[in-house]
Amino acid sequence: MDRGRVFGAVFGAAAADAVGASFEGLMPDDSRIPEMTGGGQFSLAAGEVTDDTLMMLVLLETYADAGYYSRELFFSKMIQTIRARPKTFGNTTRTLASLAEQGCSLTEAAKITDRLFGSRTNGSAMRTLPIGLTAVSAEAAAAEGRRVSAFTHIDCEAQDACAAVSSAVYSLLHGASKEEVLSAVPEKYLNGELYPSVDALEATRCAFCIFRDAESYTDAVSRACRLGGDTDTIGAISGGMCGALYGIEAVPKQWIDLLDVKERLTLAVEQVLKRSAGNE
Repeated sequence: MDRGRVFGAVFGAAAADAVGASFEGLMPDDSRIPEMTGGGQFSLAAGEVTDDTLMMLVLLETYADAGYYSRELFFSKMIQTIRARPKTFGNTTRTLASLAEQGCSLTEAAKITDRLFGSRTNGSAMRTLPIGLTAVSAEAAAAEGRRVSAFTHIDCEAQDACAAVSSAVYSLLHGASKEEVLSAVPEKYLNGELYPSVDALEATRCAFCIFRDAESYTDAVSRACRLGGDTDTIGAISGGMCGALYGIEAVPKQWIDLLDVKERLTLAVEQVLKRSAGNE
């Protein structure tokens, strides 16, 4: 697994999230220029990330600390993160965390939030990238993506999205070309109108189509921002895949340096890489 691609994937996702957050919820605009300026509907500071990166980081740190997906550890870290930085999290995640914090079983908490809000959303797809870093094969990444998604997102479309993204990230990190990765992507993510919504299928389709058409990492971020809608999530997913393809050198250094979670991301990636090396 290429170290530059691993850091490119993680920081590519985080930087695209922080840039995309400035344009979340806006209409499409082909003149839009991506910059890490902050602002947006959450009034973020420049370099401040949203729940997309925070949840990816929680999952990454879970693998770093435990060496596998521990549902209890993940939920504990998720609750701590929401307490510390609540403003970008939606009702579904807040409710899920609140129920778990009050003693509701994790399985039942997921069922309740699914009944209240549904779970065909991109909330698990936006965080699934670390699975591609830790899996032993593309097939294992897909299976783990579905399994981990199911603990919070019962809907099959959400699980399918995680499987597709996790598998693609694994393949990219192990040297696959864009063409090779796209040949394994289900057709539903490569065909159809692009609606940049919070729906798992639609958001993942936007991300894969951006990944397919982008000529560079920054081109991918630009495309996500110009598309409007859920720009931070679509940017994070497509940016993570492009970062995995082009490597850390493709992610603008000034964006990386501005990220408010730079040190935590670096530490978590180093821990995961150390575990991976020890298992070889």
